[in-house]
Amino acid sequence: MRNSSSDERKTLQLDIYHMEAGGTCMKKKAIKALKVSLAFGALLAALPVNAMAAEDLATQQVREIIGKLHVSGVTMEDLAGKSIDQMIKGLNDPYTVFFSGDQYGQFTNSLENNYVGMGARIGLDDQGVYIDEVFPGSAAEAAGLQRDDYVRAIDGVPASTTSIDEVRNKVIGEAGTKVKLTVLRGDKELTFEITRKGINAPEVTSASLAGGVGYMAISDFSSDADEDFDTQLKALQAKGLKSLIIDVRNNPGGLVDTAQNIAKHFVKEGVLIHTRDRFGNDDPVPITGGSELSIPVYILANENSASASEVLSGALQDYNKAKVIGVQTFGKGSVQQLFELDNNNALKVTIEEYLTPNMRKVNKVGITPDVKVEGSAAQLITALQKSGINDITVGLTKHRVTFNGAELSGGTFGNFREKDHLFANTRGLAALVGAGITWNDVKRTVDLTDGKNTFSIPVADDQLVIEAGNSYVNVDLFKSYFPGLQVTEQGDQVTLHAVKG
Repeated sequence: MRNSSSDERKTLQLDIYHMEAGGTCMKKKAIKALKVSLAFGALLAALPVNAMAAEDLATQQVREIIGKLHVSGVTMEDLAGKSIDQMIKGLNDPYTVFFSGDQYGQFTNSLENNYVGMGARIGLDDQGVYIDEVFPGSAAEAAGLQRDDYVRAIDGVPASTTSIDEVRNKVIGEAGTKVKLTVLRGDKELTFEITRKGINAPEVTSASLAGGVGYMAISDFSSDADEDFDTQLKALQAKGLKSLIIDVRNNPGGLVDTAQNIAKHFVKEGVLIHTRDRFGNDDPVPITGGSELSIPVYILANENSASASEVLSGALQDYNKAKVIGVQTFGKGSVQQLFELDNNNALKVTIEEYLTPNMRKVNKVGITPDVKVEGSAAQLITALQKSGINDITVGLTKHRVTFNGAELSGGTFGNFREKDHLFANTRGLAALVGAGITWNDVKRTVDLTDGKNTFSIPVADDQLVIEAGNSYVNVDLFKSYFPGLQVTEQGDQVTLHAVKG
């Protein structure tokens, strides 16, 4: 594995239950453990006596909920005699899910970004699993763990140097229990005893950059994310906010109410989304009592931006309050409701499809960006340039990437050394200098243009390397075409600087 600051760097929040891309778009009331209040008398009357005897209450509840609410229009008669698993599989709907008691607890914790563990993010590079971030107020912070510590043993047993999941699974546990981590810090091995505890991982992070440019990243739309957004937005405004970047890349979604409250900072009155139930009824989700942030706003989105991320992006795009930069989003345009069932089980069921304020379809389509840019580094650099920062310095170390001195949560920029040549992410470099970039599949070249000339760089060991779908170019070769790029190296730190235009 090459330098872990590459676009493929593997990091995750240790001990957290992650929703997949296309995660749940739910109304806030859904997480308040709703009890099923449908007409079970009618259900029982309709079922034969032998069917009632053979089925448990949860199966009956699932049949009635799906048969009366699922957006597909499937009926209770269609579901007669089927098990819970058969009913759900027959819907071909990945967002309608039955949870056992334990799974339900994990799911609700994931909605709130709450988990039990040591409170750190871990990464993987060629030397093993390392501590990428220690959360404030966490057990890891209290014990003394630091960024860049390499995990070498867990409870005295050597830790995997190739698998994040193996390390994670050995560290998780119940609140109040202890785990011993032996880490390598520099050339010293240190052992820390950590008492696991609950923590709420930060959903919103922000940074203030030169020229009044603000950056805010939203990792998920939990019930606290709107309040965190409000607090951090006010802090940026107090510093003289002139333009704003909102980063929802890799955000799987969350609560509609949270997206609604965030949208109120940009839209005074209007519609957040139109929702259509199984009968085609439109029940718009309103925006009322909002305000208008009269500055340029740019939303960073990618193929893993889903659900509530698409709700916010689509609304601000429709109202001309923001430009979306990146690639087509995931396309999860449905709304789920959560119901508690018998024996602490639960059912999450798709009850509606949603459309943007301008009635654009999202489900299986996604949000189309105003400015299409591929590659995480190029996307972020483009957003900075659109916000008014054309003079950009990228600092690269083994585990860190900074943009004009700020470590932004959505920032990656691949680089490595191969046969005494420094290689860096081609799209990132092209964005820095403002060059056009295309891939010639026939000639297998990356074609770069400065507006007057086109430079074709072939895939070759000393010129261009393709790895995991990304291209990395020999930096010296790139500089020969674009002399405005400045590169300095000091130890393991690389600094890239350019002024667009």
